[in-house]
Amino acid sequence: MPHLIEINLLPEKVKKQKKIQMLYTYFILLGIVIVVVLIGIVWLQIQKIAEIDKEIKKIEAESASLKDKIAEVKKFNEMEEVYNKKKAILDRLLSEQSYWTRVLDDIGELIPPDMWLKSLRYSKSKQEGDVIEISGFAMSRVVIADFIKKLEDKNNIMDLVTAEIVEGAVVDKINAVRFTISFVYKYEM
Repeated sequence: MPHLIEINLLPEKVKKQKKIQMLYTYFILLGIVIVVVLIGIVWLQIQKIAEIDKEIKKIEAESASLKDKIAEVKKFNEMEEVYNKKKAILDRLLSEQSYWTRVLDDIGELIPPDMWLKSLRYSKSKQEGDVIEISGFAMSRVVIADFIKKLEDKNNIMDLVTAEIVEGAVVDKINAVRFTISFVYKYEM
């Protein structure tokens, strides 16, 4: 096999130019590769932005559809608040209504047969309860004393004051004792 010998007869200057030309070609190819890579990166970023825009539009559409539901919830909350206020007023009224029934029941169960009430009045409210004044007639002072003792034994009756006991009152041609008693009534709910 013959050996080939390569002899470069080109002058040195041309050799250098050829090397420089090769370097330029490599740089140009490298530049093209870099530009292609950058274009690819930009294209990927544009795709990501497009996806994000798509998600934003989807979320905005969902938000728009939820605005109606949010408005309904707010309306419901307002209606519930009005309902709770009305219910509180009704509860208070019912409580006050049952309050006086309870007062009359508590006092009525203590009245002996030889006594009758002429009036029961609410005087004023205190921190402990309501000041109530009762007046009426009894057949004797002993009946009044028993009634006062029963009042004192009740847990929800405090600050009992006997304002007056007057003998010699005549009711329907019967001799009786007139009395007035005040106390603080504490209603335990």
